[in-house]
Amino acid sequence: MDEVADQEENKGEGAPGNESDPVESLRKELQYALAEIANIRTRSAKDRSEMMKYGSRQLGLRMIEALMSLEIAIEAAEESPESSIDGVRLTVESMRRGLSSVGITPIEVEGDNFDPSCMEALAIVPPPDGETSGTILKVVERGYMIHDRVLRPTKVIVSE
Repeated sequence: MDEVADQEENKGEGAPGNESDPVESLRKELQYALAEIANIRTRSAKDRSEMMKYGSRQLGLRMIEALMSLEIAIEAAEESPESSIDGVRLTVESMRRGLSSVGITPIEVEGDNFDPSCMEALAIVPPPDGETSGTILKVVERGYMIHDRVLRPTKVIVSE
């Protein structure tokens, strides 16, 4: 009879309701928790990187406004002495370098074709002779990129 009792005890060790199932369950939960922690760390590193890359957005918008004012002053001062124009030009160039140092660059109008991903059409006019539809006729306001994102679109007049 003792042999029968020992066999029944041994059978219980491999059965699903034994002590190894909770341990295995806890191991799986631990693996999932460790994977989640790794995912959180990766996400956090990505978020920090994006904050560093795009954190100067507000500064860029302010600098662009100042840059525009100085560019207007240059245009208006065409009749004034050359020394004042040179000073304003130097200021504009300094501001451009400052913007560029934080990843803010002007959008270059390539190929003179309208690109809605980085341009905003202020007006659509009939095309002049020889021009095709979608051609940029005039850049009204220069646009800017911050790294690989549009900070402010280029405002243009486009042919119909």
